[in-house]
Amino acid sequence: MPDRVIRGMFDALVRRAGGVDAVAAVLEAATGVGHKGTVSKMCAGHIGITLEAVIAVEDFVGDAPITRRMAERLGAERLCAIGLFELATRSAVSAGAAQAALFEAFADGVITTAEAADVVTRMRALREVVDQIIIQNERIVAGGGGA
Repeated sequence: MPDRVIRGMFDALVRRAGGVDAVAAVLEAATGVGHKGTVSKMCAGHIGITLEAVIAVEDFVGDAPITRRMAERLGAERLCAIGLFELATRSAVSAGAAQAALFEAFADGVITTAEAADVVTRMRALREVVDQIIIQNERIVAGGGGA
């Protein structure tokens, strides 16, 4: 996985997990092999990051940003046509609608099922726009050009 974004994400996961020594122990437990020098080299980009290492560290941390990024690659091609300015506009509108629904739900002091459903729908719409913005910017970071 030579992608600079993935390398950076892996490095961040290693830090969240407690550092190179902790991840070496996690890899030792998960795969039977774990050396802090290998983890350091993966973080620095000197050697490839193995799928086993990604899975083990993501499972240990309880978050799967690299797995999500790899899944997003499948749908990223359809996003090329949408420019970042358009996405910024969409995110502003979606964020406003999501926040309005949330504050409206709090107005009576008790959130009803219908209000909660509205909040979920609007927040999911916001999350989709934000995910698209992340994908576009990761492409720029990875050298894929801007929108």
